[in-house]
Amino acid sequence: MFGRISHIENRRETEYRQALTMHRSKDAQSVLIAGNSLLLEGVNFPLLQREVGSEMDLHRAVVEGTFYLDWYYGLRRLFAAGARPDAVVLVLNPIQLTSGAVGGDYTAHFLVDRKDILQFAKETGADRNRTSSLALANLSFFYGARAEIRNWILGRVLPDLPILTHNLQSAPKVPTDDVLRDVAMQRLERLRQLCRDHGAELVFVIPPSNEDMGATAVSEVAATHGVQVVIPIAPGVLPVSDYSDRFHLNPNGASKFTPALASELRQVLLTSNGNRTQTAAADSADASTNTPQITN
Repeated sequence: MFGRISHIENRRETEYRQALTMHRSKDAQSVLIAGNSLLLEGVNFPLLQREVGSEMDLHRAVVEGTFYLDWYYGLRRLFAAGARPDAVVLVLNPIQLTSGAVGGDYTAHFLVDRKDILQFAKETGADRNRTSSLALANLSFFYGARAEIRNWILGRVLPDLPILTHNLQSAPKVPTDDVLRDVAMQRLERLRQLCRDHGAELVFVIPPSNEDMGATAVSEVAATHGVQVVIPIAPGVLPVSDYSDRFHLNPNGASKFTPALASELRQVLLTSNGNRTQTAAADSADASTNTPQITN
């Protein structure tokens, strides 16, 4: 019933159901674009679909307040349930990629498969009490979504609450470049292998920011290992007026970031798809040439 009264919950559930139906098609590349509020507020999704054209069929999956671990296990669950996109585009900033934080009980219910919940709890460093809470959240929608339900009630009572919470956000602590490089590479490689195991290409997108919070370091280390990391707009390029707070773009900022992201996605995904097609055609031709001819 919560999805019927909360447009946020309805949007999440609808996007998740659509992601489950994703499959490969010869008509267009099937692309899952996943992330948190940086994706929700920073990308005009209808505009993005128009900008990339009919060669790509985009599906969005946004769960606010999520980090790397939420989406690693979230992708595991989607793949296990049968989702088969051609590519996965994950939109997080470097802090969210390297953080050990998770979205909490809601994502334990919404994104984590039941068979993965103990491993998920272990990776978060949960003690026995916290592990029990995560397991209960995974089983029970009400327990897992109780904070979301409370926030919905507060939003009805205090409509301006989101503005207040945005303004109360503090600047994140940026790890050293060495830590960023080590942790980011391990996690990006893990994500890439997960996607490869299910026939999908990984593209990691770093959204704009007022300052470089590790984007350069992550991009450089990823390039040395062949992981696709794109930065459509470099840190510090957009003016402060394009942000609604320290991290999130406003509609004007989104109108600038969206075309830049579309251009990068076309360059990365359509080029790589063309290369795969050429390679497959060459392999097929070689196989045909080398096949012994049977004569009577």
